[in-house]
Amino acid sequence: MPEIIAEAGSNHNGSVTRACDLVDLAARAGATSVKFQFIFADGLYIPAYFDGESHVENSVYHSRKAEELSRDDWVRIWSHAAGAGIDISASVFDTAGLELLSELGAPYVKIASTDATNHDLIGEACDAFDRVIVSTGMASLGEIDAMVGFVRRNFPRTDLHLMHCVSSYPCPLDSANTQRVRLLRDCFNVPVGYSDHTAGSTAAAMALVEGANFLEKHFTTDRTLPGFDHAQAMEEDELADYIGTLRDCAHSLEQSANRSAPAEATTRIRARRGVYAARDLPVGHVLTRDDLLHVRPSTDFESPDLSVFLDTRIEAPLQRYEAIGLRATPQGTEANWKAARAYWDDEMNEKGMQIRDDS
Repeated sequence: MPEIIAEAGSNHNGSVTRACDLVDLAARAGATSVKFQFIFADGLYIPAYFDGESHVENSVYHSRKAEELSRDDWVRIWSHAAGAGIDISASVFDTAGLELLSELGAPYVKIASTDATNHDLIGEACDAFDRVIVSTGMASLGEIDAMVGFVRRNFPRTDLHLMHCVSSYPCPLDSANTQRVRLLRDCFNVPVGYSDHTAGSTAAAMALVEGANFLEKHFTTDRTLPGFDHAQAMEEDELADYIGTLRDCAHSLEQSANRSAPAEATTRIRARRGVYAARDLPVGHVLTRDDLLHVRPSTDFESPDLSVFLDTRIEAPLQRYEAIGLRATPQGTEANWKAARAYWDDEMNEKGMQIRDDS
């Protein structure tokens, strides 16, 4: 089954309580892990812009600064995740975030698309963690190749994973480009995931078909809250449906292509055709096409066509609508009408249809 990362991002809005609520929501929805973003404003944004004459305050910097959680806050959140029974990790954007995540402990570290070409940070991540996920939004194949080469040369033991991402929020379905998942797998021979910024689960299902090993989806406790990521994130019921759908899709894709669904054995009984006598037929009668009905339900004898019966002589009388089989000569056989009738009666009752019974 695919690994599903519930992306909480910065949807804690600076509140430990809300962060713990997000952890609980991810656990209830069935995610494999919950992931936050360790955004420390000083390591990611410039505090003010210089316009050539004076400095202009950077509002994003101040907004991010106001949402920062302390080390002790994150320790509490990590402890809460352990109690909830769900793995927890974070995307990191600077050395401070990486050091904090290393101290807290996590099964992986995520490098966001913004740093797909930041070899210094990626190298630090490879030093600190066995498994490193690098998101590839905005990156060309050449840039990805350079990054993968850097990791393989300098950190050959790192379990590098790539994550296909379209850095558009939200991302229209027709721009999801999920076929890039397979391209990345073929080019770099590493596990590849998909960071899904589309609405619904369609793109994620498409990514599974392309071979995605893991998926990531943004979620929130309340889409109406202020913040950078709430508006396009899934709420609890949506996330649970998303995860359930993807697990069903993955289970389907794991089945052998040369395998019929078990339910088809039941359908076969009522849906396949059998051969029946069109009228009462006496001993010695030589069968013609007009003597035969090739209709539902199935019988104990199946034939791809009626030619095997034609011009053969029957040695025992056949009643109208009696099922016909063929051994040495045509003869009566068992029809599956009882099982078929039970199915059709149940279906017609369920759908409010009138059942005619002239028996």
